[in-house]
Amino acid sequence: MIRGCPNARRIGPALAAAHAHALALLLALTGGVSAGMMAVKAVPVALDPERPDLSTVGKLVFMSGFELVSEHPRFGGLSGLDVSADGRWLRAVSDRGRWITADLVHDDAGRLVGTVSWRDAPMLTPAGKPVRGRQRDAEGLARIAGDAFLVSFEGRHRIWRYPAAFDAPPRRVATPRALKNAPANGGLEGITALPDGTVLGVTERHGNEDGSLKGWLMGAGGAHEIAYVPASGLQPTDLAAMPDGGVLLLERRFTLSGRRARIVRLPKDRLREARRRAGIRIRGEPVADLTHPLPVDNFEGLSLRRDRAGRRLLYLVSDNNFLPFQRTLLLQFRIIDEF
Repeated sequence: MIRGCPNARRIGPALAAAHAHALALLLALTGGVSAGMMAVKAVPVALDPERPDLSTVGKLVFMSGFELVSEHPRFGGLSGLDVSADGRWLRAVSDRGRWITADLVHDDAGRLVGTVSWRDAPMLTPAGKPVRGRQRDAEGLARIAGDAFLVSFEGRHRIWRYPAAFDAPPRRVATPRALKNAPANGGLEGITALPDGTVLGVTERHGNEDGSLKGWLMGAGGAHEIAYVPASGLQPTDLAAMPDGGVLLLERRFTLSGRRARIVRLPKDRLREARRRAGIRIRGEPVADLTHPLPVDNFEGLSLRRDRAGRRLLYLVSDNNFLPFQRTLLLQFRIIDEF
């Protein structure tokens, strides 16, 4: 049973199935790579403890939320996020160079009610060795055709293409030359693959003279530079492609003076125009703004999927930077139909 979950008895069979799936997935995905299980407790959190009836923020409907707590020394630092199309599992990357995966449990209404079978494995270099030192800072995660994954790294700025199996080494992916000049902690924080296979990446701090941030649409025809304009004081941290060709983008601020997360939409027409005009400035259309007393932390992971009823579900995860005063939050929202 999931402690603190009122539906624990009803979801018992789902948990049993998830555990069985976890064992099979662990064997299939890790092969001969050293991997480990991690004990993680999912503690429910409200959208607003001061207003228990509050259920919407902007164009999002809150479905559930958890603070993920673990004493395992390798749990934390979660950045890019991918939730499977069927909602059965999540995959994230850690800024210490680890794959982090878990099975997800949803109730009959599609609401996330628990997580089980957390596990981790080292990310490999193209030479087949675990990433180390400045190679470890994995930030962006994008699923592409063939169930492969692109991972963007800071420190030593690059993108590597990983197969679905954890124990297989990645291949290097060509990136724009200008990426090499990004600040060590300001490169491609988020990437996503558009429906046509084009990859969109936006940097966290690689700025232009006008205050915008460098980004690129990367495809078979090369890289087309864009200039993304974030909200004042915020930085982009992740992206999620929408089926219509648009993109949801996550921005955040996490400082001693305040915490804020903002989700915006980049329209497909604007992205299409960016392929024709290099350096075009793009601003996001507001979707939702999370500030205190809503659960806000250092959000760096964003994933989007549709459930069996066709509803668009959005997931957020925060990076606790392995610090005791930060939290690892996992939130689930439903996008309002009119949007």
